[in-house]
Amino acid sequence: MQQKLEQEEEVRNDNEFIQILQKVIIECDGFYELSQYLTINNLSFNLIQNLFLQVVNQDNIKEKLEQNLQKIIEEFVVFNVPRQLLKVLFLFLQKNKDQMNLKQYQDKGIVKIWKDLKVQDMLEFLNLFSLKEQIPEKEFEKYFKNLLYKQKFEDAYLLYKNIKLPKDCFDHLIQQMQNKRETNKAAEFIKNSNYNPADYPKVVEVLQKNCIKYMSKEHPWYKSEEMLLYQPQLLALLCENAYYNGLPTEALSIIKRNNLIDLIKTRVQEEKLQINYHKGFQEIPNILFEKDEFKPTEEFVNNEIGVYLHCKDFGYTENQIILIDKVDENYFDAWKYIHSSNAVGYDCEHVTPWTKLDYYGFRVCLVQIATKNHVFIFDYQKLKEALEFKKDVRQLMENAQIMKIGLGVEDDLKHTVNYLKLKNIKIRSVIELSSCFKLLEEENKKKSLAYITEFYFLKKLSKYETCSNWEYRPLRKAQTHYAALDAIISLQIYLKMKEKNNDLIEQQKNDLSMG
Repeated sequence: MQQKLEQEEEVRNDNEFIQILQKVIIECDGFYELSQYLTINNLSFNLIQNLFLQVVNQDNIKEKLEQNLQKIIEEFVVFNVPRQLLKVLFLFLQKNKDQMNLKQYQDKGIVKIWKDLKVQDMLEFLNLFSLKEQIPEKEFEKYFKNLLYKQKFEDAYLLYKNIKLPKDCFDHLIQQMQNKRETNKAAEFIKNSNYNPADYPKVVEVLQKNCIKYMSKEHPWYKSEEMLLYQPQLLALLCENAYYNGLPTEALSIIKRNNLIDLIKTRVQEEKLQINYHKGFQEIPNILFEKDEFKPTEEFVNNEIGVYLHCKDFGYTENQIILIDKVDENYFDAWKYIHSSNAVGYDCEHVTPWTKLDYYGFRVCLVQIATKNHVFIFDYQKLKEALEFKKDVRQLMENAQIMKIGLGVEDDLKHTVNYLKLKNIKIRSVIELSSCFKLLEEENKKKSLAYITEFYFLKKLSKYETCSNWEYRPLRKAQTHYAALDAIISLQIYLKMKEKNNDLIEQQKNDLSMG
């Protein structure tokens, strides 16, 4: 019904608007009425465009538009005519610029209008009429500074990016944004401009502190410690936050284990932390390392026994979960099993950036491939440059006889291809479990792997290690269990679905082109 109304609006005639617009174009009069009418009636962009074209396609109207164009734009600004009509006009001019010879207006002083337009319209205006060269850089810089004074930071960035102002302007923008606590947006500008985050240490510091505050609310201290191993600066911030929020001994324990005392450089140096550290304390161990077992982490951390699925529930013992980190006999045996399979569960573990300006970026760490009797966990950090590994991965991807199964599997495959820098690859026989479940069980929305798992197997799928530190070596036993089970469960759900409706599942095979 809504779509029908919108379609009717787009084709209806609005005689009052047409008459006002005719008066504006022919007589250069009626701008106030035009502005009021558009403001009150709130016409859609499509309707304004259709009515505008009805008017300008009448006899002699296009010639009048060309004759009065400069005056029309000037009055649009003076009477604050809603931007939608200006956008319609500019779109029309763009399509007809050759016939209308827009460069002719350069000698008529049309350039003087540029400062009165909103930045996005102004940039389009300058391009339409080829006016950039007529405006000195100093004038753009002055306009830029005025935008900063008005705290119009997005407009300032838009101007900087399109006019290519000096880098000093950008640095001044970031400084002003910091002063007004617009750090997240400042980080976005730095990232979009491909500038080095190290040049903006204060922005990085604020982002890191915000990250630690969020992490401290979302996760217990021992999980946060594990997640931040190998990132000492962030770990030091975590300790400072923990020390002043009721966890002093835990903070001191993390500092001691990770040799962070020299990185504690904020106000804590003037208070008790340093004194208590050197005085001595009873260290509190990290339960994730102290009680690590090959099972769901919730069982030994939260004592949730009998709630979660295990690898052994599907016949996979710890000995059948094999980590591959070099090209050796185990490596070749693994690929024999994989290449002789007709279906494999496929999953990735990765580390995403903690902040928008994370120096390390997105990293694929592990890829798990589950066959009927084994799970092979490939250490991508160790294997990503091995030509043998790239060859085997390509062979698996392109083999139409082997189903590649998972939830969100297209993203996992894409990450694999991109991280290994594989080119021109056709991935065949991909099965996306969320789509299959939606069809098979007649669900309206796509469901998570945890939901689908519990639906079919009546136990929960542990998600404790989702944000684990997948760069940690050696992997903890609980990490290995988690990584293996995600691949196993994908294969087991697929087999369960085939039992219910083999033909439907077979029809869901998909091919992907990547690289």
